[in-house]
Amino acid sequence: MVRNLLRRIVWKGWLLLAGWLVCGYRTGNPANPQLIRALYNRANHLFHLPNPTDATDSLALATFQQMLSLAQSPGSAPDSLLFYAHLNSGILQDVNTNYAQAIASYLQAHRIKERNGSWSDSLLYEVAQHTGSAYYHLNNFDSASYFLLQAEALSQRFPHVPEKERLYNDLGVLYYENGNYVQSRNYFTQALAILRKNPAGDPGWVVNIENNIAAVCYKQGLYQQAITIYQTIRSQKVFTNEITINMGMAYKAMGNYLQALHWFYGVNPTALPRVLNELAHTHLLLHHADSAAYYLSRFNNLVLAHKIPPNNTYYGVHQLYLGDWLLQNQQYNRALAAYQQAIIVFSGHFKNSDPGYNPDQFTGTFTSYRLFDALLKKAATFEVLYQVQHNEAQLQAALRTYTSAISLLRYIEKSYDTDEAKLFLKNNNQQAYQKAVGVCMQLHTLHPGAGYAQQAFVIAERNKASVMYSGLVEKGYRKLPGIDPALMQKERNLKYNLARLSISTDKTADSSALVTLANEKADYEIQLAQVQHAIEQNSVYYQRKYSENWPRPDSIQQFITGQQAVISFYSAGNALHVFVITQHNFKHTRIDSFATIQQNIREWLTALQNPEAGRRFKGGKWGELLYTQLVKPVQALAGDKPEWIIIPDNILYYLPFESLPATPGAAAKPLIETTEISYQFGARFITANRARRLQTTPPAGTLAFAPFAQSGMRFPNATYNYMQQLPASAQEIAGVPGLQFANQQATKARFLQNISQYPVVHLATHAIADTGNSAASFIAFYPQYQQTTQDALYLEELYALNMEATQLIIISACETGNGQLVNSEGVLSITRGFAYAGCASMVNSLWKADDAATATILHQFHQYLQKGYTKSKALRQAKLDYLHGNALHKTPGYWAHLILTGDTQPLIKARMGYRWLLVTGVGVAVLLGVYILLKRRKKST
Repeated sequence: MVRNLLRRIVWKGWLLLAGWLVCGYRTGNPANPQLIRALYNRANHLFHLPNPTDATDSLALATFQQMLSLAQSPGSAPDSLLFYAHLNSGILQDVNTNYAQAIASYLQAHRIKERNGSWSDSLLYEVAQHTGSAYYHLNNFDSASYFLLQAEALSQRFPHVPEKERLYNDLGVLYYENGNYVQSRNYFTQALAILRKNPAGDPGWVVNIENNIAAVCYKQGLYQQAITIYQTIRSQKVFTNEITINMGMAYKAMGNYLQALHWFYGVNPTALPRVLNELAHTHLLLHHADSAAYYLSRFNNLVLAHKIPPNNTYYGVHQLYLGDWLLQNQQYNRALAAYQQAIIVFSGHFKNSDPGYNPDQFTGTFTSYRLFDALLKKAATFEVLYQVQHNEAQLQAALRTYTSAISLLRYIEKSYDTDEAKLFLKNNNQQAYQKAVGVCMQLHTLHPGAGYAQQAFVIAERNKASVMYSGLVEKGYRKLPGIDPALMQKERNLKYNLARLSISTDKTADSSALVTLANEKADYEIQLAQVQHAIEQNSVYYQRKYSENWPRPDSIQQFITGQQAVISFYSAGNALHVFVITQHNFKHTRIDSFATIQQNIREWLTALQNPEAGRRFKGGKWGELLYTQLVKPVQALAGDKPEWIIIPDNILYYLPFESLPATPGAAAKPLIETTEISYQFGARFITANRARRLQTTPPAGTLAFAPFAQSGMRFPNATYNYMQQLPASAQEIAGVPGLQFANQQATKARFLQNISQYPVVHLATHAIADTGNSAASFIAFYPQYQQTTQDALYLEELYALNMEATQLIIISACETGNGQLVNSEGVLSITRGFAYAGCASMVNSLWKADDAATATILHQFHQYLQKGYTKSKALRQAKLDYLHGNALHKTPGYWAHLILTGDTQPLIKARMGYRWLLVTGVGVAVLLGVYILLKRRKKST
């Protein structure tokens, strides 16, 4: 548990002042007002002692309760005294960990305020904050979230309420419990910043918050950073047990179990009984079964002695570790029962003790991330039990439990406020999806026609590009009536400021400046969360945001033609699942040895990205292997379909399939000769993009930029400080209908000014893809200002753009399809940034390729688009023209880098009216001539 500070709260005089200001309301005509007021004054004096003790607190609480018992009759005491008596009684009960009684007192204070509508709502701030905190201690996360967010909203209305650091700490704890470590750290950081502004503040508070920040660090995998913080704050000699146990947790997360035990042994189990759980679990990880059992038993004895309540979070952790111990000892049914108890504790609402049942409703609840762990462990135990007993019911139970865990993950992901938090969650929780797909395929083997393969496809697709898809649809939902436009503008401004901060952070090396920027970022992200919570008050928006829908194979079949095949890949461990959907069929195959395939793909990509002019292509060996491993199995499932829509996964995001051989043998032609290929982020995008209307016959206008056509020049970036000339970029955009900017005119400002006015955008420029830090990826424009923020368009800036009117963007810049790979979300590339902004389709480059070859292909691409070709057909034909033309260099490295992702529909309807009229006319004339000739011959006969 992150929260370790004893709630020893000494309230200041501002609350008293507010109390006396409202003292004249509802005074009534009490029988003995002097006694009631005297008791209140005495209790209040004890409550506000500068150095209170347990004895003075107990006396204060007893006196408040005596005063309240005398004031039970209506009108026997002013509401102002009753309000503060109940509030202060709650605080004293809170300190003594009597949370249920504290909540009752807080709620009574809340009711008194509500019946006095003329009082300032600021009085509810402290009530809401303490009520939320008390509910958290009772493991009631829904109510805790409700009251803490209410307190946060009040703090926005009344910025001068005191001790906001306590609220931010509580919210940080709550987000920690939810697994949103990014937002949790933001709140802790803000709490710490407030404390450090007050030199006379409590140093213990500072240590507590830093301890919490370190706990977040090890959850984010920043183990050394966490340990450094712990080592620093241990010297303060406060909260020693809390810091020591967290040090052990960090070492346990690192896999250094012996070092973890060393720190756990240094914790006093009387003060922190939960260390017994951690000792048990660490011994279990070391396969010390007897030692694990000993510590589990010690903790359970405390539960039996009523020293730990059975709904306590750490009792849930105990049940989780007990399940692990039972599983390790092959006591499967008892392990299932233990995991079920953990699920009950972590859920807070679900009460069914039968392991065959799972929670299935998460919307509207605040969910502990630990619930996901418990569900995952229970599902895995059902799988193990099936392997032992071969009872199909256990396999079905495993699938139901995995499905519940996935539904929980989807809800948690949608509840997070930033993409950074969502991506962190997603990158660390692929196991549930992979296991669920595996169980589905086992059931498919048992019952081939029962729809389990289709269910496996749906589970895999629920995970594909889910963060980006949610972001896109939520943009649409924000247009619903009833949502305040001012909130929407504030959200846009905050996202813009966050993008700018990311740019500044990437450029800054000074440690103190980085701390300042981190604090600013935390503040903006907290404000963004507040705005998004305000938007969620619209019930229609909330319902749509948290609703789940995903296409099944039969629904996708309605959106594809008889010539198309949708090919979706999904990697799970060393297996690659291939799902193929055609208009009338759904097929699946599993390709094993995916690790070997990945290595072959890396070799193939190396050969593609390093062509040698005048030399034979060196990737032939790897191409033959990949034909056998990848192409041949797909061809077997897709049949004779000439158009493939590929939904990649894992390393396949980097692979241009059209470059691979279409047949076996060293002289095989590439797939582009036989197949029209495009790519998609996920199946949901196929159905979504088909909703876009086809444009009418006039040619589509293009907004084109070529900033480095004339010369290379210095660029304002510390790492990439010079941009080479792209002499062929002028040819690339020459003759394209629309608006063109080249050289000095091709600035970022003009791009932003004109982007929404054209359905097609073409950027013939440089781009930088940072695979280690996606936020550092950018597109280079003419360096008019010699300032990074003015001359480069960064990836995170793209997310905030509105490009819903853009049907196609062509980014011929090198590496625009490259970037950091996130499991099943895709590559965090510049291409994805444009898709996130709402662009329907993108042509991008996967690697730095020949400038002249790129220009030739894209010039032809525009010509075919103007003829009404589909985007995928236009790009294929442009590449074939290059291959069959007089170009000197025709190996795949010169043409395969350009790929189309997204909607394939044509930009304009094919202008075929006059052509068909001419053909028809000629045909009629020929038939008429034949008819007359035959008639003359007949007469002569």
